[in-house]
Amino acid sequence: MISLLWWEGAFAFAYDTLVGPVYISGLAGEVGISIWLVSLLTSLPWLGQSGQLVGAFFFGRVQSLKKYTLVLAALSRSLWLLPLVTAGWFGFSQYAWGVAFPVRGWFVFVSVIACLSTLAGHASLVGWLSWMKAVIPSNFQGRFFGGRQRYYMAALILANLAAAAWVGWKPGGYRTGYAVVCLLALMAALLSTLFLARVPDAVRFETQRPFLESVMEPLRDAGFRRVILFGTVFQGAVLLAGTYFPYYFTKELGIPMSYIAVWAMLANLGNALSSAFWGRMVDRSGNPGRAIFLGGIMMACSPLLYIIPSAKVVMTLGLAEAFMSGVAWAGYNLAMTTLIFKTCPKGRNAAYFGVYAACSGIAGAACIFIGGALAKGLVAYGGFRALWLVASAARFAVILTLGRALR
Repeated sequence: MISLLWWEGAFAFAYDTLVGPVYISGLAGEVGISIWLVSLLTSLPWLGQSGQLVGAFFFGRVQSLKKYTLVLAALSRSLWLLPLVTAGWFGFSQYAWGVAFPVRGWFVFVSVIACLSTLAGHASLVGWLSWMKAVIPSNFQGRFFGGRQRYYMAALILANLAAAAWVGWKPGGYRTGYAVVCLLALMAALLSTLFLARVPDAVRFETQRPFLESVMEPLRDAGFRRVILFGTVFQGAVLLAGTYFPYYFTKELGIPMSYIAVWAMLANLGNALSSAFWGRMVDRSGNPGRAIFLGGIMMACSPLLYIIPSAKVVMTLGLAEAFMSGVAWAGYNLAMTTLIFKTCPKGRNAAYFGVYAACSGIAGAACIFIGGALAKGLVAYGGFRALWLVASAARFAVILTLGRALR
């Protein structure tokens, strides 16, 4: 069963990265759309994280963790057929009848689909997390997530290599390579769903309670409030700049998207190679706070390497930074997941997971828009390069204040 879940995670995360903000933001930079539309593209999926809260509402009305998770996951993933089909139709219309491709309208449509897909995906995640908490022994959770990270990071390396090979394909000026990347994502989604369908169901421990009472309980829990406060604020500080890097690289520095895909592959490699180390650290100490602190400090340093206004320098430094970012993200993400598991009382998983995800999604969406506004407002001081300094300072401030309490 464990190997099934590791393979399922590998294909699930390959799908997520191929339809994620890196490639969407990079495409937006290539075609030169405005910053506000990039903000919309990258923030709406974060609002979709409130799907965990929506999922918690419906979760109390179903009995099968497996069926609930699979149905919503399949719905979420199949929605990405719509942007692919519409792009194909508009491309054919341009070729056959000379009708201009509605670039702005299509990107708005992609934003809506990304939000709806994330909404359904995170609604299914409520069931998945409760399902995993029921079938994975508590003393094996760190190693389980560490092993899962190694699998899905290996898959992400291969996915980004494939994307790097295809994303620059433009026969006749049409960006057909992005269509190939979307097809690869849908194939990975199908394989992930098939693997997950082979995992046995679990007995439910959730107790049905009024929805408002379920939502308020995590907010009244002093320990979990600290987790929410740190997790959402630090996530916001990361997204203040994080979603704009591919846009900046492709639009302002002229770095090809295929090169950025190689950076993504190196980040995945760093994540995969360090996951076992982080998993052992969390399990042996019993306290994920130290890994969160160390990973957060490394993530706070990351934007500083990109303040130099030279594409050649950025392309050189980016190779090492991408690898170290993967190492940092592995520790932070694994430790935060373990911390959330540890602070959720048994039988209340769905409500706690849902509230955390909703708060994180709202903070993330707000900070993405703030980051876009700052980039425009700081044009006289370097624009995006000034934003990297602000974002780094924000990350350091959060990890050195709120993060210290988690240790």
